[in-house]
Amino acid sequence: MTPPGKLQRWWLAGASFCSLCLPSVSVVEQAQEDLRSLNLDNECMAQDEMREGCAVSALQRRVRSSSLEAVNEEAPISEGLRLLEEEGSRAASATTGTAASSDAAALTSDSDAVAAARVGCHNCAPGESCYDELQWARNVGMKDHPDWYLPSGITPGTPDDVLQAFIHNSNPRGTPRPCTIPSPLPWCKHGAIAPALWKPSSGANLHIRILTYNLFWWNLFRIRGGNGRSASNLIAGANNQNGNFDFMGFQECEDPGKVLDPVGLSGTFEGMLSGHAICMAYNKQKWQLLANGTDDVGEDMATKYYGRRGVQWMRLSSLEVPDRKLFFMNHHGPLSVNSGGVCGGQATAYNLLQVMARRAEVGDILVLVGDFNANAASLTVQTLWSHLVQAFAGTSFGGVDNIFTNIDSHNVVSTSILGSGGSDHDAISATLNVQPADTVQGAGATVKTKLPLVGTNAVSQPLLAAQELLGAARPGHIWQEFWCGAMEDSTEYVVDTSGWSLSLTGRSAVAPDDCCRECQMRNECKTFIWKDYSPAVQGKECVLSSSAILSKRAMDGFVSGMAYTAAAEVAIAKAATAKLSM
Repeated sequence: MTPPGKLQRWWLAGASFCSLCLPSVSVVEQAQEDLRSLNLDNECMAQDEMREGCAVSALQRRVRSSSLEAVNEEAPISEGLRLLEEEGSRAASATTGTAASSDAAALTSDSDAVAAARVGCHNCAPGESCYDELQWARNVGMKDHPDWYLPSGITPGTPDDVLQAFIHNSNPRGTPRPCTIPSPLPWCKHGAIAPALWKPSSGANLHIRILTYNLFWWNLFRIRGGNGRSASNLIAGANNQNGNFDFMGFQECEDPGKVLDPVGLSGTFEGMLSGHAICMAYNKQKWQLLANGTDDVGEDMATKYYGRRGVQWMRLSSLEVPDRKLFFMNHHGPLSVNSGGVCGGQATAYNLLQVMARRAEVGDILVLVGDFNANAASLTVQTLWSHLVQAFAGTSFGGVDNIFTNIDSHNVVSTSILGSGGSDHDAISATLNVQPADTVQGAGATVKTKLPLVGTNAVSQPLLAAQELLGAARPGHIWQEFWCGAMEDSTEYVVDTSGWSLSLTGRSAVAPDDCCRECQMRNECKTFIWKDYSPAVQGKECVLSSSAILSKRAMDGFVSGMAYTAAAEVAIAKAATAKLSM
């Protein structure tokens, strides 16, 4: 839905389409499907006037990517859509290039389809519809709307592959990526290694009460006007019932005052907003702020792109026990759900841990909360199991709302799902009891994850969260309830080809989430591979398989993943043997 290519142009205003472009029925249907799915997207959060709605806002974000390493300006957008100012990096960084260099070179000697099948890319050639897109951009688009192209250095003399990359990066759902321009390694994978963390230093006992809550802002506050203060009332009720919270982390939040003020909590809590639409608040009657800030830790996949993802942090000193210091982080993770974004789940987790190691001080109590857009089936959460204690996970979207800490798991005193309060996520809370005993294990020691008490049964929180993937947290088929079991960008799964398989195209292959949803509709499907371009079908392809994963390899233009049932089996096995190194 971007201006650079003829068939990709349509006007959102009034649901009318560009009469000059004469888009095909399939393109119109794809536009309408995009709008439908975006309107149901739990990430949608309008930054514009309400009349433009969530879908418009989300699609605006998606076209805000420049084309190449050499093109540093923002990509333009079509008439009727205003360019939003937001943090984010180029969608040219959206897939890794581990295998791209050699494979792209192979295209010059290999015939074509074999190499293209390997890399999931395609250079548009005369006679193909995507080549017509390039010609329309040169002959019509650049003449009628030079402001769409010139700011990014695109001119009539721009080589075909550079122009194609520009159009692709504006809309990864449309024109394929050219094989001759490999995607660079994402910024968030550079130096992504696990740091050494610590247990809290010795000190007096201290109770800490924590809340994390995705507020569904675009819908609950912008569309429904706060829904009669439903979210605020939920927070105030929980705060008054069981004692004041110490810290609160909000995701999809544009103004903490609008959450706290209506129920009289601003006198107790100090709220802070970051540039990533995440807010946090601390109890200023119990804590003194020492430092705060924001760091980027990830970035969305190109096919579900809103921008970079960050973590909001603050370091504080207890007014009750002055020798106790606490480092609090609030995170809203990258899309697609359970992918870890372009960085991957492990790198995203490592980047989060590195913020702790860099911004906190040894001996600090560590707390990490948020809507991770990742549940127990993800590499993000599974990686964190080895470095922090998972105090609690909710059940919304498979359990993407999480609370992690460096406090021993047996000192997680209580946990609770507080309800939705009008959001599409439940608010969740945990109470921690910091004791001198937390320092028994020395730095660098490796211990098996301890078992916190959940209800009347002793069960590890990671194992409980993994089991819930097949229970209360399991996904539905409609977009409001859908989440994919596991997804890895720029990765090809190698599977046994003797089993059942099915190739899908059209709407089923528009994006990796569509492919995963098709897989999860079929009981026999365990894994899927989505290709940005397949020569066999001359377009995007979704390949479903009943076979388990034999191996994985980096592959630009591919996204591979597992159905939630298969991913849950892996998660349960990992949770049962999880070991904490601290």
